[in-house]
Amino acid sequence: MSRFDRREFLKLFAATAGCFAVGASPIPFVSRLSRAAAVEGVYHFPQGLASGDPQPDAVMLWTRVVPVNGAAKVAIDLHVQVAEDEAFTKLVVERALHALPEADHTVRLLVNGLKPDTYYYYRFIAGSDQSLFSGRTRTAPLRDAKRSVRFAFLCCQNYEQGYYGAYRRLVNDDIAAKPEDRIEFVLHLGDFIYEHTGDVPVGETPARHVGPLPDGSMPWVPDGKRTNWQAGGQTPETLADYRFLYKLYLTDPDLQAARARFPFIHTWDDHEFTNDCWQAHDTYFGDGEPAQQRKLAANQAWFEFIPALLSDAPDFGGIKSPARDLVPVKVRNAPMGEPDGNFLLQGEENLKAIGSLTIYRAFSWGAMLDLVITDLRSYRSPPVMTEEVKAFVKGAPLPPVRIVQLLDAGRTAGNGEPPEKLVYKDRELANPRRHAPHGTHMGGPQKAWFKSVMTASTARWRVWANSVPALAMRIDFSSLPLAGLEDGYVGVDSWQGYPGELKELMGFLKEARIGNVVSCSGDYHAHIAGRLPVDPDAESFSYSAVEFVTTGISSGSMYSGAERGARTSAFFHRAVEIDSGGAKLENFNHTLVNGLRAGILTNYTNSVKIGGMFRNERASPGLSFLDSNSHGFGIATLSENDAKVELVNVGDVSKDAGPEGAAPLRRSRFTVKSWAGGADPVLEGPTFEGVPAFPFSHIVA
Repeated sequence: MSRFDRREFLKLFAATAGCFAVGASPIPFVSRLSRAAAVEGVYHFPQGLASGDPQPDAVMLWTRVVPVNGAAKVAIDLHVQVAEDEAFTKLVVERALHALPEADHTVRLLVNGLKPDTYYYYRFIAGSDQSLFSGRTRTAPLRDAKRSVRFAFLCCQNYEQGYYGAYRRLVNDDIAAKPEDRIEFVLHLGDFIYEHTGDVPVGETPARHVGPLPDGSMPWVPDGKRTNWQAGGQTPETLADYRFLYKLYLTDPDLQAARARFPFIHTWDDHEFTNDCWQAHDTYFGDGEPAQQRKLAANQAWFEFIPALLSDAPDFGGIKSPARDLVPVKVRNAPMGEPDGNFLLQGEENLKAIGSLTIYRAFSWGAMLDLVITDLRSYRSPPVMTEEVKAFVKGAPLPPVRIVQLLDAGRTAGNGEPPEKLVYKDRELANPRRHAPHGTHMGGPQKAWFKSVMTASTARWRVWANSVPALAMRIDFSSLPLAGLEDGYVGVDSWQGYPGELKELMGFLKEARIGNVVSCSGDYHAHIAGRLPVDPDAESFSYSAVEFVTTGISSGSMYSGAERGARTSAFFHRAVEIDSGGAKLENFNHTLVNGLRAGILTNYTNSVKIGGMFRNERASPGLSFLDSNSHGFGIATLSENDAKVELVNVGDVSKDAGPEGAAPLRRSRFTVKSWAGGADPVLEGPTFEGVPAFPFSHIVA
């Protein structure tokens, strides 16, 4: 029997998954598409259309088509048209396609042979019905094109927690802008969907409802322990559940408008699969459980609804692209297995599930930008703050920095002699990571690829599409005399849970003399800016990169979560919020950047100046700006001499802003001058348009 060729198998699967490729060339005749005999109102495109991962000569297009009445169980014939003009008089592509039920009637089309740095327009037609509006995309400039680059970056669009008026703001601002000031692409940093329904704090009314999932888990019955699970909430169980969520989210008109106007470049975070996930494991209850079947379902739904260039992604600087389209496998939920040296758990089902789709990749945008897109969920090691460790440090307001760092180091702690026991106050615990590998956020192969790409990059700027923050965000509890508390991390589901590997990467950038590295990040539902130190615990600081964290489009703000969490302690609540004559001021911004004593004393004295006298620059090393009560997006403009970043806060998103879009509350602007590798970057700003963020709003010269 002849051996089955894997490449042919992948081609076969791609065909059955609604994947097509077509070359573009001018069509020297009138369109041959005839719709005269077709009946109108038979088909529609309820999720709009989109484009993604533009190259100098290619772009991925996407849509989904269904009958107006009833569900289709067979393929639907449709056509795509791509043109150089909005009126579609200069066609370069006209191609028949088939939307197959196996892919939920989604279609992914790679159009190649396009001109570089050029706008194109596209639309889909089924019978006599056409997509509600045409899409606009653009190709990347050639590798040697020396010109500035402007892009938006955003994340976190919980459907139940708010509306997408920030998207409409981005679109409307772009329409009104001068051609040279318009956005070229949108970088989406993850949490495109939220998989858990009922994900709204108890006591609050959802802005809008998701509704029951087709096959979801049993509806949640409140137990008084999970304040962010509303009664009746569900988690997805099947591919149908994940597809349902993408289809619902993509009915939003503001999101549709943005996807139609800009090409998107995507990575994912946790909610595309499961909250706080790692490898093919969930973390909903206690330490969670293996969830390989859900990981595979989540991967397939992402692949079907997100236009991303994976198997066809170009090599980068001679480095072969690791990205790969979805591979059809069968998995079952099973134990995760033992870790290898990179902490990848070797259970067969785990490896199959996470190996079914590979999305980390790198693209160039002219000579100005190399974009490095990472996946920080599929290969990360298990979190160190297990239920056992949480019980051990019970009473600590936040995960103690010392404990997290020691556990993350695993068997490398203490220069290869890790302690047998952990000690916290008067308690001891057998070290659960004493024989474990060093923690990893990227996994070994991706980390090696990341270093190789950064080394090979020749662009003026290197932007790291980094789904979770790398900036240090700590509260210096040790600054309180006689309290007996240790400094704590504000969350360890980010790079703070993997401090050893972050230190390694920042040290690598410094030693390799790689400059002009900007991390664009998301996940924390706040606008944040600062510099990334090589070692945040060194006696003196040296910096390797600059990071800008964009807030969520609609997800609950970092400030609102901190305020709820501090209500049980009047003292710590003062560090989060100031009640100034009935006005609520976000003191959390001040506390996190400048230290706990600065925040507390500002509250007691009602003076930012007095509180600032007790500023602790080591509280959160490198962190310089926080706008924690925010929704919106970021815009970056890269030029030969500097990178300018604007963090746009549109404020409250609990109401639909309508076609005008959400009005900006403030625009916080920063400048980073180009710096040579080995030197320290300098971050200038913020300056504000609109109401400054606290404490800047109350600083008196």
